[in-house]
Amino acid sequence: SSSSPTSHYGVLGTCTTAMAYYEAAAHGVMDELERGPTKGKVNPPMEEHRLAEIYTHGGASVALDSHNKPDELEEALQYYRMLASRNRSPEPDLVAAFTIANFYYHGYRGVKQDLRLALKYYEICGDYNHWEGGGQAGLMHVWGIGMTPDERDLGKAYTYFSRGTPGGIEACAERFRRRKRQNNKKDGNTEEVTVCDRHCINGMGLLHLLGVEGLVDRNVNMARRWFEMGKDFGDPESIYNYAMLRLGWMVAELKDLPKESPVRPPLFVEGQQRPKSQYDQNYMAYRSDTSESTSRGFDASSYTGPSSSDHNVAIQELTRAASKGHLQAKHKLGMLYAAGSVIPKKNGRPSKAVVASCASALRYFKAVADSGHTVSRRNRAAWKQYNAGDHLSALRNYLASAETGNEIGQINAAFLLEQGNCMGMTRKDCTYASIRLWRAAARQGNLEACLRVGDFYYYGRMKVDPPTPSVAKKESGAGSEDGEMSTVYDREEYLASLEAKAFYFIPGPYRWTRYVLYPEELFDVLRKWLYRTFQNLRQYVSARLSDASDIYDDVDEESTEDTCDAVEGTCSAEEDDTIHSANKEEDEHMAIAAQYYRKAAEEHKSARANFNLGFMHEWGLGLTQDFPLAKRHYDLAGEGDGGMAAAIALWAMNLHQKAVKFGMMWEEYGEGS
Repeated sequence: SSSSPTSHYGVLGTCTTAMAYYEAAAHGVMDELERGPTKGKVNPPMEEHRLAEIYTHGGASVALDSHNKPDELEEALQYYRMLASRNRSPEPDLVAAFTIANFYYHGYRGVKQDLRLALKYYEICGDYNHWEGGGQAGLMHVWGIGMTPDERDLGKAYTYFSRGTPGGIEACAERFRRRKRQNNKKDGNTEEVTVCDRHCINGMGLLHLLGVEGLVDRNVNMARRWFEMGKDFGDPESIYNYAMLRLGWMVAELKDLPKESPVRPPLFVEGQQRPKSQYDQNYMAYRSDTSESTSRGFDASSYTGPSSSDHNVAIQELTRAASKGHLQAKHKLGMLYAAGSVIPKKNGRPSKAVVASCASALRYFKAVADSGHTVSRRNRAAWKQYNAGDHLSALRNYLASAETGNEIGQINAAFLLEQGNCMGMTRKDCTYASIRLWRAAARQGNLEACLRVGDFYYYGRMKVDPPTPSVAKKESGAGSEDGEMSTVYDREEYLASLEAKAFYFIPGPYRWTRYVLYPEELFDVLRKWLYRTFQNLRQYVSARLSDASDIYDDVDEESTEDTCDAVEGTCSAEEDDTIHSANKEEDEHMAIAAQYYRKAAEEHKSARANFNLGFMHEWGLGLTQDFPLAKRHYDLAGEGDGGMAAAIALWAMNLHQKAVKFGMMWEEYGEGS
């Protein structure tokens, strides 16, 4: 998220204590992945369905983003398998084979991740000269993914990589240059230039880096050239490998170690509170402060490790790979920022190649922790239960995910609670539980959560006053000692009360719009007006017939309540305090709403948030009335999806501003006369 991690430590306290938790979790996730069948090279299937967005647009709407699409049907998968079969005449459908291979490899669209089946269909692609599929199959052979050690075949991997890089590195570089010229319209050739496959380019780099006896000689410089080319193609694995080369991965020899050390020193000191994970031992970058470097025997004359420029390039490339979802890059960045990196100088004090940053380290460690199998399985199980109609079981799984700090779990659990799946809680507790989770997601910078929390306060849904007489009777009726309802609400009644409350507390000058939406409420308003008029008339007549003191003795308690009017000053002191307290509460809630809308506007450029801020500035709702600021926010909203609404609001604000100016002039004229 774009939100600063300094804003969402929650119960974890400070940045340091939060990082200790997430660092341990991230190391555990990476250890599990690298020792498991994926070898750390394949991310667990991430379930990122956002129930609020699906509910808004509809489950099968074309407006849904890719992560919100429904699960793939088994009939569709069976059709893909039939088309991709080797027995299909005259040859398998390579598009179908590559598609279903991706489903099994990544676990897309609800498909169970199965690396053996993914390898099967990638190999079909490679055997029939599909470069990208063959490149994926080759990488799986390099790392031994989806197969037993005996089935690993580097010769087959080399064959697939060679097909995807025809002519070698020079020919691939020339193809890339021609494609760039063509994209820049400097090449008159209308036929699209086919470039080499990025997976095959990365695979060639790995084979040259590792060396294969009788096939490819180990050549670090050639490996670096392949990785640089893959980096230009935007391949995250090539970017990561290139960055690790800059940090000394697979290129340091024994002469790079301290002279008195016959073997490579350990990357951690015995007796530390938390031993380093197995993952730490794969890299040559020494992360230490000056004293630790001294204890290891480093000095300026013996150090030949990564330079400051190497670290700068590595950080830049690792950040780029992390932005593309590369899990190992995120973990490496977290480790670098957690401890920093110091390199000695021959003349002078050691210099900091990487400055330690708790906030940056926490952000990357949290991203790794959220990508583990535990969170993945929880969210996927919850999504399937939600689709099956078992909302309470889905809520339990989302709550378990949410309590680990997972953003998807937080927003989906909050949505289910808001929809009335309260697990035995009262309406009040259910609302508070929902807003707590929305707030937690908002602190992480989630746009929907920021808008939802703002709406909760803007529309008065956090007020304790009941919106309808029927609900009020239930909340203050028999069986409740403190005047609040202690039993569970019916779900349909709960949703109806929330909807009524949203319109009951419409702020600003447009409270009358609720009567357009609910005209039947006009009859209730008319009844109350007639009742109050009759009571006032009765008081007036009684005042003429008897002493005023007798009148107040005769007026019953109910009529006194109904005839109270804060504007006319007919309320008691206690009632005045109640009204003042309610107004103060509304002002405070408006200010909180503005805070969350501003967060959504500044971090996500949300048109809806900017529109709401413009309206609040225009009418002085929780913010200072400021027409220029209101216009600025309306203009920002008009740049997004709210062009028509912003144009209408600007036209209405122009009239409003003129009316305010006219009123001020009239007041000045009255005071002068």
